[in-house]
Amino acid sequence: MIDLALKQALRSQCRHRVGAVLLAGRRVIAASPNRRRNDPAVSFLHATFHAEEVVLRRAGRTTGSAVYVARVDAVGAARLAKPCPRCQVALIAAGVSRAYYTVDPHTIGTLDLDSLSLKPTRISSI
Repeated sequence: MIDLALKQALRSQCRHRVGAVLLAGRRVIAASPNRRRNDPAVSFLHATFHAEEVVLRRAGRTTGSAVYVARVDAVGAARLAKPCPRCQVALIAAGVSRAYYTVDPHTIGTLDLDSLSLKPTRISSI
């Protein structure tokens, strides 16, 4: 399935070319590259829809699903694509249980989203 995510990443027109595929069992629910936002009022900090966000928007039910995320460089080689904290929160909230991502051309990383928590940590005053 990481091959499908790599193909999606190759379709991206963004500076950082990322693709994601969402699966329920062995069935592909949604697949997409990251996309540019067209609204000129959007801040440059979040000027793209991350690939993980796009597949969550396209998918219906996501509880218990898995996501495969890949990023490619200018020559099409796989690079680190671990979901960012913002995407991790969105994936956890959607009920996605596991994320697989490219680390380099020969390595795939795994992120167990079920063990991560959305609860904020309280910091004691100094």
